Formats: sequence, C-alpha cells, structure tokens
Amino acid sequence: MFIKEGGLALLVIYSKKGRPKKFLVKIERKKVIHTHKGTIDIGSLIGKDWGMTTETSKGVPVEVHRPTLVDIVEKLGRSTQIIYPKDSGFILLKSGIKPGDRIVEIGTGSGALTLILATFLGPEGKVYSYDIRESSIKVAKQNLNAFQLSNVELKLKDAKEGIEENNLDAVFMDIPDPWELLPMVHRKLKSNGTFVIFVPSCEQISKVVLAARNIGFSLIEIHEILDREFECNERRTRPHPRMIGHTGFIIIGRKIKSSS
Repeated sequence: MFIKEGGLALLVIYSKKGRPKKFLVKIERKKVIHTHKGTIDIGSLIGKDWGMTTETSKGVPVEVHRPTLVDIVEKLGRSTQIIYPKDSGFILLKSGIKPGDRIVEIGTGSGALTLILATFLGPEGKVYSYDIRESSIKVAKQNLNAFQLSNVELKLKDAKEGIEENNLDAVFMDIPDPWELLPMVHRKLKSNGTFVIFVPSCEQISKVVLAARNIGFSLIEIHEILDREFECNERRTRPHPRMIGHTGFIIIGRKIKSSS
C-alpha cells in the first residue's frame, strides 16, 4: 500500500544515542513540519511506500511508518490522563467483548479507550460513552472524528442519573467512585455480562469489590499491569531507566443472574 493524502503517518528521527523521536502527522500537500533536526516536506511522501526513509532539510534520516493503533493512542490530544496501551490491551481480552457487541463506557476522558473499543467492536458493534465534562467530550469528538468511526455515540451526561441502554455486553468505568454505579450496571448488563473498572488507589479497590460481591457479581479479579522496556546496543542490554509503572488497577467482574 502507498502513502495517501489525508491519512496519518508516523515519522521517526533517531538521536545519537539511538532513541527515537516520534511525530504523528496528517499527510497533506504543501505541508512542511519543523523539527529539532530540520524541516520535513510532508507532501513529498504522497505515493511513496510505507517503511521508506527520507531526509530533513539538514540531511538527517527520517523513517516513515504506517501508524499502529497504539502509535495513534499515544499521540492523542488529551484533556485527562489516558488509559495506556499496556492496560487497554489487557482490558480488551479480559472483558470478553467481541465484534458486534454493545457496550457502555462511563468516563470518556480524551477518548483513547473509546477509540480502541470502537475499533475492536467493528462497524456492527456500538460504544455509548458518557462523560460529565463538556471539555472531555469536545476533545474526544475531535480525536474520534479523525478516524471516521460511525459506531460511537458520545453523551454529555452524568451516568449517575441513569444510562439509557439495556441488555449490554459490558460496561467500562474510569471514574472516581464507580461502586456507586454498580447496582445500575448490574441491571443494565446481560446475564454473564462484564464490568471493567479502572481506579488508581487501593482504597477504591476495596469499595468496588465489596459492593460488587453484595450486588451479585462473580469471578471478580484485580490486576495491575507493569511494562518495562529494554534498551540494547553494542555495549550492553539492560532495562530502560524509565518505565511505565503504576497507572491504575483493573477490576473485572461478571454478572450472575438471580435465581429468584
């Protein structure tokens, strides 16, 4: 496939120490971007192959990659902290959702997880995403519009006042007090449907788990995902001095239908 106008490209410039500096750019004719290593003519990339190498105005090599979903999420504009790929990938698998499912997200934020969920569910699936902050909805809408997704409905509403959807396959929450919404979530989920909650503190874990057990959720799990990258060169291979450590705890549970 060739580089097309209107799409996104990931440009990479390496430092003398071999560390990549990444730029996510929209491909447009007559567009030039300025970097610490000189300018790059973006329009000249149209029609070229992905994986090519070009140069800045100062003769510095620039790699041109087709961006992955992770590349895009990491570069999204944000009004709040995003859920990192290390967490979102785990969340996808453990939630049990599949293409075509209907889900609710409470706490849209910048739309990073929204984008991942919508991409995974495909055009037959649906994401209903709630947030109480108009600024968050605005940023999320801008981020999602760039990908022309038609299976997301953003809602500027406090989910504590009630979510409108029923018979859901899963509900995802990234808010300060998710235990308060668990009774409603239980009613809205299909039997054996899943809740997934992301919280930053241990105190929140206790409140969520105790409430979930009392309400009628089972198979409750708590996870923390750590991601350590390694660096490798001619001299040595070792853990990178910086790592993505604690970002939050992931709590998962499944609805058990009452026998009464």
